[in-house]
Amino acid sequence: FRMPRAVKKEDLPTASDIDLLCGALLSKTDNAADNFILSARRDGVNVEAIYLGYVAGAAKRLGNMWDEDRISFMQVTLACGKLYRIIRALRHVVAPAIIGDRDEYPAMFALVPGETHSIGIEMATDLFRREGWDVDLLLGVDHDKLLENADKRNYQAIVLVAHSDGMLEALARLVLALRISHPLAHVFVAGHILDHHPDAGDIVGADAVIKDIKTAIADLRNVIA
Repeated sequence: FRMPRAVKKEDLPTASDIDLLCGALLSKTDNAADNFILSARRDGVNVEAIYLGYVAGAAKRLGNMWDEDRISFMQVTLACGKLYRIIRALRHVVAPAIIGDRDEYPAMFALVPGETHSIGIEMATDLFRREGWDVDLLLGVDHDKLLENADKRNYQAIVLVAHSDGMLEALARLVLALRISHPLAHVFVAGHILDHHPDAGDIVGADAVIKDIKTAIADLRNVIA
């Protein structure tokens, strides 16, 4: 996390607090989680504790519940959508601590773990670099290693490429993890997975999808602008 580390232990949520937030995220009441966070803010919980404690804790708990088959893919997807909304609402508060030393056009292009077809993403990387983007390319690394590498920089754009029909869950896990570690980045989905799941971007909570390499640069700039 790129938030200030001076968060007191007593400001962090208890396991019961995380249970309540996850319950709100999984609730059919659309704004239950928003109200939970607003209540914590009114009680004086600072934004770093909310971000590092509540948001990160809820994301981890949802992941564990998914791993243990206590919630379905659709439930965790809907809950994560609400979590993304909280993250976006905090952007204006956390931005000064994140954006200060960012390069002009830093971007990360990554092949979703498990994918092997890299020609398209390598071509796109070359194209963006020729247009002045500073692109880090990550290929053939697992989920944890990808996150470890991603944490070294503050990215303006993150493009995740998947091709296979069965990569939707791996893509969703990756988007969630990157939303937590890079709250200001714009996350894009590209690749042939869009042929299998035209709504993949909406399902996993991406900001947009890239359907055509010819218009990719213009598409990214338009979304970021």
